[in-house]
Amino acid sequence: MREMKDSGIEWIGEIPADWELSKIGAVYEERNEKVSDVDFQPLSVTKQGVVPQLETAAKTNDGENRKLIRKNDFVINSRSDRRGSCGISEYDGSCSLINTVLKPRRNMCNAYYSFVFRSERFADEFYRWGNGIVDDLWSTKWSNMKRIYIPAPSLQEQHRIADYLDRKCSQIDAIIARQQEVIEKLKAYKLSVITEVVTKGLNPDVPMKDSGIEWIGEIPEHWKIGKLCFFTVRIGDGLHGTPEFDDKGEYYFINGNNLGATYITIKENTKTVGLSEYNKYFIALDENTLLISLNGTIGSVSQYHGEQIILGKSAGYIILDSRRDLTLDYLRFYLQSKSVKTLFELSFAGTTINNLSLETLRNLPVCIMTSEEQLQISKILDKKCLEIESTIQKKQMLIECLAAYKKSLIYEVVTGKKEV
Repeated sequence: MREMKDSGIEWIGEIPADWELSKIGAVYEERNEKVSDVDFQPLSVTKQGVVPQLETAAKTNDGENRKLIRKNDFVINSRSDRRGSCGISEYDGSCSLINTVLKPRRNMCNAYYSFVFRSERFADEFYRWGNGIVDDLWSTKWSNMKRIYIPAPSLQEQHRIADYLDRKCSQIDAIIARQQEVIEKLKAYKLSVITEVVTKGLNPDVPMKDSGIEWIGEIPEHWKIGKLCFFTVRIGDGLHGTPEFDDKGEYYFINGNNLGATYITIKENTKTVGLSEYNKYFIALDENTLLISLNGTIGSVSQYHGEQIILGKSAGYIILDSRRDLTLDYLRFYLQSKSVKTLFELSFAGTTINNLSLETLRNLPVCIMTSEEQLQISKILDKKCLEIESTIQKKQMLIECLAAYKKSLIYEVVTGKKEV
């Protein structure tokens, strides 16, 4: 076992006895040349590395005010809300001024230091040297970054570590990619199961008829088609505006991004309001209510379970009339079907922003059968979807474990705690 010593630097911890430390400024120099994105292709600095500018990247009219990047430069986003966005560029190009562009000095392995900079603990240290722009948002300038200590093994060991981590991380990434492919196939299978059952029923031998609606196709002969509004008390959406938020409030402000699971999902960034705002924007919902996302991940559905909430404009609600022949559980699955998603997508034609309109919801054709048959369908789908979701969850847990192992491996190896 190799002899270790205390590095004296908290984020690094122990390093091999024959390793040294170096400041980043001794390994890299800043490249701070202003260029135009007309002369140098615009690049994006992402968690996947430096890539040709993404369509989703924020654009400015100031294309003349960008930083030059040369092939093999290391680029890192200086802002803490872009944590982990860095990498070695394979291109000559340009990037936004918020990024720090580093030119490698001689006698160093750029790939090794790229792994150092991608480690979780380095990211913590990097942003610790930053200055606050606003609360919870820091930017680390080169004048501070260059003073950060990093490990400095021999050049030979740097290359050996980089080759090892390239190989191991590629293996881990390949396993993760395969698991993600399986998850996507399981999601597609779940969608096909739901669609088949809610539009064709459980009996494959029952006589069929044309529904008269192209995206539904044939339905069992004894079924009917009716507009959703005929089976509801009310269909509406939430507040078209911004309430007065209260960090100590007890009532959640729910939008479309909180919907999709059986229950409403409360996230870390879900805002709250106080009693006065709750009373001002209160909507009377009951146990026969489904909530549906009207933009973003459109059509995501959650059942209302009496939560004390107010709704934003991207959260729609459907309150069923209990006297009508449409059950909540059946409608929950019906809204998740591929057929309904197809209709929603068709309704966006000619619009610049994809929003599901209340008119589309109210006029949505729904397959109607007896309450008993709806109950059977719901029970079968509950069981089948639970099995599929359980398998998906196991795959997701495996991906999380692999990602955590990869992070740990990178740190252990680049600091010499694990010998390769």
